[in-house]
Amino acid sequence: MIVLVVLAAAAAGLYFAFRPAATPTAAGPSTVMRDVTASTTTLTTSVGASGTMQPAQQSNLSFSSAGTVTAVTVAVGDKVSAGAVLAAIDLADLQSNVDAAQAAVDAATDDVTTAEASGTTAAINAANSTLKIKQNALTQAQTALAGGTLTAPFDGTVAAVNVKVGDSVGGSGGGGGGGSTTTSTAITMITADRYVVSVGVSSADIGKIKKGLTAEVTPSGVTRPLPGTVTGVGVIASTSQGSNTASFPVTVTLDEAQTGLYAGISATVSIVLSSRPNVLVVPAQAVTVAADGSATVQKKQADGTYVTTPVKTGQASGSSVEIISGLAAGDTVAVVVVVPAAGATPSRGGSNGYGNNNGGFPGFPDTGGGPGVIVGGGSAPGVQVTNYQGGPGGTQRTP
Repeated sequence: MIVLVVLAAAAAGLYFAFRPAATPTAAGPSTVMRDVTASTTTLTTSVGASGTMQPAQQSNLSFSSAGTVTAVTVAVGDKVSAGAVLAAIDLADLQSNVDAAQAAVDAATDDVTTAEASGTTAAINAANSTLKIKQNALTQAQTALAGGTLTAPFDGTVAAVNVKVGDSVGGSGGGGGGGSTTTSTAITMITADRYVVSVGVSSADIGKIKKGLTAEVTPSGVTRPLPGTVTGVGVIASTSQGSNTASFPVTVTLDEAQTGLYAGISATVSIVLSSRPNVLVVPAQAVTVAADGSATVQKKQADGTYVTTPVKTGQASGSSVEIISGLAAGDTVAVVVVVPAAGATPSRGGSNGYGNNNGGFPGFPDTGGGPGVIVGGGSAPGVQVTNYQGGPGGTQRTP
């Protein structure tokens, strides 16, 4: 499991100003300077994982009494309320059993009254013992009668109907009217607008995750993350087949009802471990780190010159770095951008977003002319650069 660091831009954002640069030549790439304004953001640390969307509630309903199905009142996709009748078997025999058991209880109650009138302890004890047996039999008959009707346990949607009128259920034997025999799930119900997603978290990260942490869930096909909350943290790890990597189950429940989602689709989850607002950041490529670990930036002065300025850095993402000291919000620092030669095929964006292996910093357009390219890619767009002698141009390269 990889711990991800995400930068959510605050209102200040990152503002890019451009300074004039030399026109690149066809002989090879050149470099240009960019002015970047240090600004504040919300720095969020999270654990990323993936899983499958499942309904928040699912109930597999079966008949607990044997009989022949006489009614199926729902179909797949129907929305029903809690307590609604979904299906039933022939209740005649079950009702007769209840009536007989009730009569036996009534008779046993009369026997207790008679015994108490006689005053004999032995007779009273025997009558009470018989009454208890008859009451137990009545309870069993009533339970059997209730088991002949399936009702919705909650407000939800019918996901599966596996029985039809004429089927025999709850026992063996042929069904009336040529129906089949089944003892399996008759009807499945789910909550169609409430979902959870279960993900696997590594042993390195599971200790950081607690119930109540917020999360962002992005189901397949959904463009914006949906808010969620960690509602379950497993304590027993499982090992996937063919791998020795253990993972712990973590359940995230979506905070709001959702329409248009379906159980079984995949989803990515970002569990927020911490969030710090008003963190000062600059692009990582604005910071130069020396061999001794000290960091500096080229800070722009009022007269337009640049001064090498020591800074203390903190948490970093692939494209931005926290500045703990040495700069203030609104200060301007320089960023060097490599501009490919006209017609050159750009390389995929690097950790600085301008031409190595992966990563990428949000791109920005320049003015100028001639065809240009988008340099960058990886986890974020690259930087749009062009030639600088005419109208805007540029062919975007897919990250």
